[in-house]
Amino acid sequence: PSMAAFSPLSDKQIATLEQQGCSAADWSTVHVAEGFDPLRVRNTRFDGSVTLGSLSSTIALEGDVQIETGIRDAHLIDCEIGDEVLISRIGGHIARMKIEAGARITDVGTIATGPGAVFGNGVEAETINEGGGREIGLFAELSSQFAYLMAMHRHRGDVVEKLQAMVSDYTDATRSDRGVIGAGARVSHVGEMIDVQVGPAAQIVGAQRLHNGTILSEAGAVTEVGAAVVAEDFIIAEGAQVVDGVVLHSCFVGQGSKMGKQFSAENSLFFANCEGFHGEACSIFAGPYTVTHHKSTLLIAGIYS
Repeated sequence: PSMAAFSPLSDKQIATLEQQGCSAADWSTVHVAEGFDPLRVRNTRFDGSVTLGSLSSTIALEGDVQIETGIRDAHLIDCEIGDEVLISRIGGHIARMKIEAGARITDVGTIATGPGAVFGNGVEAETINEGGGREIGLFAELSSQFAYLMAMHRHRGDVVEKLQAMVSDYTDATRSDRGVIGAGARVSHVGEMIDVQVGPAAQIVGAQRLHNGTILSEAGAVTEVGAAVVAEDFIIAEGAQVVDGVVLHSCFVGQGSKMGKQFSAENSLFFANCEGFHGEACSIFAGPYTVTHHKSTLLIAGIYS
């Protein structure tokens, strides 16, 4: 919505907020939508430009319970907050984020976006040859066919150059000073999330540290990032499940893929419907339906499927 849909806080609203433990560097930079209820905002600090959507409904929690939407125990800096969200128990702060309608953000440390963030787009993964030379630029729309051409057709310099330009253009188009947590997404019990874009309906529960990445998701293909996951420079596609201690660095995880049981990977690409459990991957190109399921499996510098 445009700023025209938001109004400055009234004196009465400011008084209510202050009575409930809220403060701001400058209340004139906080704007609210119709349907905003100041009684639902407690112990919250506002810095920079903040817009707040309506707070008049309820939101579903696990165990089939409904509670009031609202903002409690939080520090918001330069944020756009959509309608009917639940934000509570923020240990650090939330900075330069757009949080869309119906999202839940609870029990997290810090969620922030720095200037010129690219959310994992443009990162080069050194696949197939761990010494380099077959790098593939990650981006949210990467397909196995595109990646194969980029890695295996290096002798066709003009083709590779054009593919690299496409990655570069896509990266520039996604560059932003503000991250997004999509409508209906849940982010809970997460330590730190910096320069991460989160799609609608995604479930990010218990991840330890997420840096410079994109988590694509939609209501019909919910993406899950779970307990103790550490990921840096990554793209995780729709419907994927990355849980239980997985460690990723410079990786692409394709649609419907499953990773868990402390699997660890770097400079690797896993396309649709792959599975990675227990083992370790370094510089691999895993085409669709590649599966590795054992602690003793160490995959290095290979191409599969």
